[in-house]
Amino acid sequence: MLDAKILVVDDNKSVLSALEILLQFEYKTVKTISNPNQISSFPDLVDFDIVLLDMNFSAGVNTGNEGLFWLREIQKKRRRFRSL
Repeated sequence: MLDAKILVVDDNKSVLSALEILLQFEYKTVKTISNPNQISSFPDLVDFDIVLLDMNFSAGVNTGNEGLFWLREIQKKRRRFRSL
């Protein structure tokens, strides 16, 4: 088991459950978020070693732009934290 924290963000609760079950044997901490809007307010986001991020959250959208948007938001939050 890796002494690492992983955050999984996906709007499909079945995917979240499956990944949580699978990853709990590989990582010390596994947290899940089903709504990407919670990313910005997630208290210890900067402490995660890995973020597994869905790329599409809206029905019928498959461009990956939503995932890229949230990836940029995560990066901004991490940069702000590191500059403190």
